[in-house]
Amino acid sequence: MPWTDTPSAFRADEFGCSWERAEDVGGEYFGTNRCQEWKKGGVRDRGLWKLMAALWRPTAPVDPRRSDFYALVALNRAYDLLRSGDLEGAGRQAESFVRERRNAPSLPVDLMDEAYTIAAYVAAVTSPGAGNDRAAREQLALAETYAEKAAENGDPVAERNLTQVRTWRDTPKNRRGTMTNPFLELGLDHGEEGWERHCRDLFREYEQEGDQAAQARLNLAEGRIDEAARHEAGFDVFFRVPLDRHRYDLPDTVPRRLVPPLEPMARRTALTSGSDLESIRALAAVELLDDFRSTPPHLDRHGSTR
Repeated sequence: MPWTDTPSAFRADEFGCSWERAEDVGGEYFGTNRCQEWKKGGVRDRGLWKLMAALWRPTAPVDPRRSDFYALVALNRAYDLLRSGDLEGAGRQAESFVRERRNAPSLPVDLMDEAYTIAAYVAAVTSPGAGNDRAAREQLALAETYAEKAAENGDPVAERNLTQVRTWRDTPKNRRGTMTNPFLELGLDHGEEGWERHCRDLFREYEQEGDQAAQARLNLAEGRIDEAARHEAGFDVFFRVPLDRHRYDLPDTVPRRLVPPLEPMARRTALTSGSDLESIRALAAVELLDDFRSTPPHLDRHGSTR
């Protein structure tokens, strides 16, 4: 069972092992009732990140500037909220990346590009729900600013996203198409295979629940994907999040705090010098010659008798 985001929380996993998360000076420690303890070194050990991320389910925005681990957790949290339909929560988490801070440590460029992309998407797709036309225009302008930041490093996907945001801004409100990415609306990665089967499963689920509004939204999203697949541009007509899915991956390395590095065994035999080896060869040669002289030859019974 994952941790909550309280200052100190206790949970038990399926093995009956209780986990603890508590605040420590400058970091967090994680321990078990077996007296194992992962202090700051646990965060530095990239091999533990998958385990820590799996056990921790934050319920509030994560500060990405605490460490590289927190940055990856924060980015994944923003994306997960986006796919779950919580645009407001995704926007708040993305804001923790893009908000200006003095004397704050810089974050990896690729993660910042992804955060700006999420922030741009949220600002754009929520602009129709702004209080008035002026607020909606300001929100689209903010989306363009974020999209420009994401495209500063020349990523072609980010540049296409920027073009779409600018097109939305230049198009009159009553002529704009749907700005959302239908894959994200369905809880899928952009362009994910198997979307048709996923749609069928969702439709049956909504049908059993009697949720006709959800069925209508599903049909609309499925129709947009099917329509895009029929054209040359394909799914590039949608604002794409993320730019690169691999940037969200947690390291798949051996945790050094759980699996120490291999060390060579201490030598148990004395070193043999070159002169020692020569004497061994000489003795061996004498013994072999004696064997050849004293041992009668054995005829090859499978050979010729002639």
